[in-house]
Amino acid sequence: MNLFSKKPHKNVLRFWAMILTGAILMTSLSGCMGEKLVPTELSFSQVEYERPDGQGVLDLIDKAKEQAENDILPFGMIWTLRKIGDATQEFYSMMTIAQIRNYLDVNDTFYSEEMEYLDTFDARIQNSYNQMFSSIENSRFSSIQNMIFGESGAEDLQMSSQASSEEILSLQEQEKKLVAEYYYEYAQATVSTPEGEVLFSSLDSEGQSAYYNQFIQKYNQQFGELYLELVSLREQMAQALGYDSYTQVADLDMLRNSYTREDIKTFREDIKQTIAPVYRSYLEDFYRRAENRDQPGYVYLLGEQSPVPQGSWQETLNQFEQLYQQMSEQTGECYSYLLSHEFIDAEPSQTKANVTFSTLIYSLNTPFLFANMNGSAEDVFSISHEFGHCFAMWQQLKLGSQQEGRSMDVSEIHSQAMQMLTLPYYEIFYGEDAGTARKYDVYTMVAGILTAAMNDEFQEKIYENPQMTVQELNELYKELAMEYGLVVESPYFDMESFSMGWFTTNQYFDTPFYAIDYALSGCVAMEFLQMGLEDYTKALETYLSLVQQNSDYDFMTVLEKTGLSSPFETDQMEALAQTMEDFLQGDGSFSADNTEQVSLQDAA
Repeated sequence: MNLFSKKPHKNVLRFWAMILTGAILMTSLSGCMGEKLVPTELSFSQVEYERPDGQGVLDLIDKAKEQAENDILPFGMIWTLRKIGDATQEFYSMMTIAQIRNYLDVNDTFYSEEMEYLDTFDARIQNSYNQMFSSIENSRFSSIQNMIFGESGAEDLQMSSQASSEEILSLQEQEKKLVAEYYYEYAQATVSTPEGEVLFSSLDSEGQSAYYNQFIQKYNQQFGELYLELVSLREQMAQALGYDSYTQVADLDMLRNSYTREDIKTFREDIKQTIAPVYRSYLEDFYRRAENRDQPGYVYLLGEQSPVPQGSWQETLNQFEQLYQQMSEQTGECYSYLLSHEFIDAEPSQTKANVTFSTLIYSLNTPFLFANMNGSAEDVFSISHEFGHCFAMWQQLKLGSQQEGRSMDVSEIHSQAMQMLTLPYYEIFYGEDAGTARKYDVYTMVAGILTAAMNDEFQEKIYENPQMTVQELNELYKELAMEYGLVVESPYFDMESFSMGWFTTNQYFDTPFYAIDYALSGCVAMEFLQMGLEDYTKALETYLSLVQQNSDYDFMTVLEKTGLSSPFETDQMEALAQTMEDFLQGDGSFSADNTEQVSLQDAA
């Protein structure tokens, strides 16, 4: 089993930095909750793209800013803000469509050029909107800003405005160009094979495994220097905004408003003391068995080989429809709609970007699930993860909201909890190997939590010392991975290549400090494994309640409202570690005892 991806990290919601701002702009002007929003009847192939007027959006924002500063009454400003809501919805809807089509064919120059235009105006729009909000906050209309934007919207915009200013606009535009350069150079990276130089991204999973070391050795320095250039740029942003470190800016950008950076540090230490030893023990046992075997042959991490889905990628995709129709009426309705209307595109293709994500096309009131399936076990876990996002969006649309959740730490509970709730149905994909597949995926979830926490500390230390060299980055990555139990010394493990492979995690480049949200939400999601093993119906009902929570609620409020435990509680982390260990030591049994569909009325 490959515990460390040799491709760009999947399950990265690259859109969130842009989408969260777009969601705030649009929902805040009309309130987050309202009438049911109906999805389009169009199929995605019928959806037309037209370049949006980025300058027109900026002109409206400038007008509202001027009205906030000069008008006696607020009515003109409010009317302009509503126009801004319409204009930003159009802009970000078109941007999402363009990004999807750019990812569907990375060689399509039309959409590549469109994304350059859209990225430029995206940075300007976000920056200008934050300035406009600051003008309103400091104007005679400040007393009604909560009425205009909603209490949570005003709070989030205040945090965003603290992480932005006109002075850093040029730096933000440079940042976007460097991120685009990372994706372009990664897609163009080659390795030497008997057939000549070939694109690394064009190789199948076996080919990438075979040439991974060559790829890492060849590109570590190049991508390391590119990353350090980004770090320097972001540190300049932090200094211009008056902060000691970019870490503070990132926490504001990620809308972390219900816990502190100190809470995060304590959480990371708890992980090292509770979950890491469980994970490390399996790695140590695996390498011990490998080193002490009496005869040649394969040794498997969990005793047996990690199974792959029995059908083709298309059969797997169709089997998900059967699964979610069995799970509940609501999950079946959502998945069937997305599949039949082409809002799931998971067909494998060498010209597609090798990423998996989900997003919302605002003007269509429709989620979209993007994947590049390869027939591996990762397909099932990735699709179930992204469908969790799509289903939460679907349910929020029914409540009149275009926000999946207030922040990513909330939204990632939706996705990872769905992964846990999908486990009992693995017989559909794996037959009699379902128990083994479940154990590997729970182990993968544990790896994800540990890796996400490590990624946060890795970045935190880099931004504390932005003068580090590429070699020092490699050494730090190795050191932290060992602390989190993600690697152990063994003659069967290439520690050097591992330590140089950190640049394949694209989060460092495009969504800095996103990772800790994944770790926090992953620990909450693991509670659904705890709960489901005892009472699957209760776990599903809790999930259906979870995705209906008001999208204004912050992370800790969502946990409180749904009766879920806090990952900041050491006792809960110890209980989770025990659940993980017990499940991995068993045979992987996990049954959905409910034979009848669970409805939202039951969950209410």
